[in-house]
Amino acid sequence: MKIFVFSFRTFISKPPIMLKVRNQDEVYRISFFKTRRVNTLIADSLKEELSQYVSEPDREVILSMDGINFIDSSGFEAIMSVVDIAKLNHSKFRISDVSQEVYELLKLMKLKIFFEIDPARSEVFSGT
Repeated sequence: MKIFVFSFRTFISKPPIMLKVRNQDEVYRISFFKTRRVNTLIADSLKEELSQYVSEPDREVILSMDGINFIDSSGFEAIMSVVDIAKLNHSKFRISDVSQEVYELLKLMKLKIFFEIDPARSEVFSGT
């Protein structure tokens, strides 16, 4: 009798994240495609994909949150990890086009310490 042990990743693959990437004047502008929620289901994949862009030294990356109306703690953790990776590589990372719902979540979770928030322009900048 043979017994096989499989990890959950064998059966449960990460869902693909639909991101659109444009390089405009050496600024990488990244936006979501057909995604309205940044949650635990996509947080790891999002972190991996964005990390590829901010890992290059002196690179500027802007993530548009247009269309995103909810982020859970895993989503915030993924984005904050990307900010840390960008800082280590002397890259600039910011998020823009923040909805009122996401802005309220940022305020509620007291992430003003981590992000500089400018609601007038509906942009959230990393602390760098």
